[in-house]
Amino acid sequence: MRILVSNDDGIDAPGIRALAAELSPLGDVVVVAPDRQRSAASHSISIHHRLYVDEVSIPLPGAVGYAVSGTPVDCVKWAAVTLGKEQPFDFMVSGINEGPNLATDVLYSGTVAAAGEAALLGMKAAAFSLIGPEFPFDTAAKVARQIVDRFISFTWPVDTFLNVNLPPECENAPWHVVPLGARGYHNIFHKKVDPEGRTYYRHAGEAVDDLSDTLTDSQVLQAGGVSLTPLTYHFTNESILGSLKTAFLHGETAEER
Repeated sequence: MRILVSNDDGIDAPGIRALAAELSPLGDVVVVAPDRQRSAASHSISIHHRLYVDEVSIPLPGAVGYAVSGTPVDCVKWAAVTLGKEQPFDFMVSGINEGPNLATDVLYSGTVAAAGEAALLGMKAAAFSLIGPEFPFDTAAKVARQIVDRFISFTWPVDTFLNVNLPPECENAPWHVVPLGARGYHNIFHKKVDPEGRTYYRHAGEAVDDLSDTLTDSQVLQAGGVSLTPLTYHFTNESILGSLKTAFLHGETAEER
């Protein structure tokens, strides 16, 4: 079995090393990750910049590692084309992220995007994130392995992948398969001045509690559970297709208006 591992915290992050170590008994582990911190890179790719790839040491039997100068999605694309062409990967895992990826977080997360790109390329994929502090990555990796053992045998639809969030005390926490929550943020921009006298801003945010009526990923984490959410990049709002056709295609002509 061939396993691709990536993240957005960088190839030296403790979360990715713990995850790779825990999955290594399953087969050949190939770690391809950004050469530095790339949190909140979302699904961005490098178009106007060169991609540099350096082979790095991964202290696991049979494991190989590559540090890429681009985004998490760059890493997955490069790995699939250059390393997976002759020997395709059986599945892909992303993480373990230092911090949760809940509700609207998935729109910005490089951890989630890496798994999403793998799904788009036809791989079974899962993203793992750990809420903290503290961040017991070794324990979280053991739980991630238990989840992987189940998800690799599950028949996944095309363009669908798994997003998992783990609480700090995750070893005996209950698992819940739930939808994304509605948690958002009060955006804050702190105004500062750099040493040259130029004004700049630091983006921050305060999370807004999820008050949904149904159980969601945010609520599961607040209660100390493990959330598992199937995600897809099928963005079409099917519920308004019919009314939109009526309004735009069968309504008044420009002359009639």
